[in-house]
Amino acid sequence: MLAKEYYFPIERLSPDQALADLGIDSLTTIEFMFKLEDEFSISLSEERGTLNTVRDIANLVDAVRHK
Repeated sequence: MLAKEYYFPIERLSPDQALADLGIDSLTTIEFMFKLEDEFSISLSEERGTLNTVRDIANLVDAVRHK
């Protein structure tokens, strides 16, 4: 979803890829969180914490979906 939303080649993304290295700032991250909430019908606002890598986003979504 991240690759599609921001037009990254999927091979450019790795779990430990820093969001900042992809040009994704904190505002863009928040906007993406809203899209994830809509896509997965979840609420990430209270669970967000610090998101620095692609893995951080994936772990957050997985944790919330498994609750």
